[in-house]
Amino acid sequence: MNKGINVLLTAIDCPGGPSLIQGLREDPSIRIVGTDTRETIVAKFLVDKFYQVPPGRHADYINVMLEIVEREKIDVVLPMATFELDALSEHKRFFQEKGCEVCVSDVGGQVIANNRYLMSKRFEGKSFIADFESASNWPDMQEKIRKLGFPDKRVVVKPFVSHGSIGLRIIDNAVDLYTQYRQDKPYSTIISLSMLEQIFKDREFDDILLQEYLPGREWEVDLLLHPVTHKVIGASARDENEVILSSASKVVLVNTPEILDIGKQMAEELKLSYAINLSVKLAEDGTPKVTEMNPRLGAANFLAISGGMNLPLFSVYLALGREVVMPDLKWGLTLYTYRGFLIMDNERIVNQTRG
Repeated sequence: MNKGINVLLTAIDCPGGPSLIQGLREDPSIRIVGTDTRETIVAKFLVDKFYQVPPGRHADYINVMLEIVEREKIDVVLPMATFELDALSEHKRFFQEKGCEVCVSDVGGQVIANNRYLMSKRFEGKSFIADFESASNWPDMQEKIRKLGFPDKRVVVKPFVSHGSIGLRIIDNAVDLYTQYRQDKPYSTIISLSMLEQIFKDREFDDILLQEYLPGREWEVDLLLHPVTHKVIGASARDENEVILSSASKVVLVNTPEILDIGKQMAEELKLSYAINLSVKLAEDGTPKVTEMNPRLGAANFLAISGGMNLPLFSVYLALGREVVMPDLKWGLTLYTYRGFLIMDNERIVNQTRG
């Protein structure tokens, strides 16, 4: 009888949390311990044990995680939150000393991939990197924004390191604030230069990226890399038909060699490991350009899982030294987001909608 596998899955309340849990459940020998920064979340009822933990950047985060690993005899940590990745990579050896592997890249490539500015700087000059600048104060930001073509062209503003669309803004002076107020939900990212000034004026900062706006189609690339050879052993792309602020409502699994090859080149050059996600958009002239990398599992991985590339489960197997054979993927599958409801009574699920 095979020994059970104890997996610690972090940030289980993220948008893709339930689907990642479902992917791990394909192996009945896996016991899932979940963590999140919030206590009152539905996802904690989908795992076998739950712990509330500090944010990934908190001084106590690593010690708390190590205590859980020891208490629950965790074999593999599978992280999902951007802000915890660097700390886990930097302290990976402390987990290994407890007999636990962490599905995160080595610190050198990890820090670059997790930072939009460092990633752009590392591959600067390549045709697949969007034009970018950084700024340290409002006058400097104004100058760099115009250098990127504003006001004739839109410009994107976002933090070096962020999760999802936090901090993302698109500068466009043509925005009609009244129309936006009347027609758009509050999650619109379009703002005018004067509105941006209200945010950044009289402030000093060292972590804001300015990037050319890419108006074309968008893809998300999912890669699986071997943690020893750092070679890609599985790749798929998601055609982001309908995505609002990193939340997908219609996405198609596609085989796009040109897009996939860009992701493979970047990931292997940085010697990354396990599951990696990249965002690629077409520039005005049709050139595909990478806007960011996420050295972790993506929120819409359920599409890849359904297509045969079970990234969370395969990551666990790789961490344990097992061989992973990538199956033929089911290209053309389409992911739709739909709303469901869960009824609780004294922290017990009594009813839920099902697809």
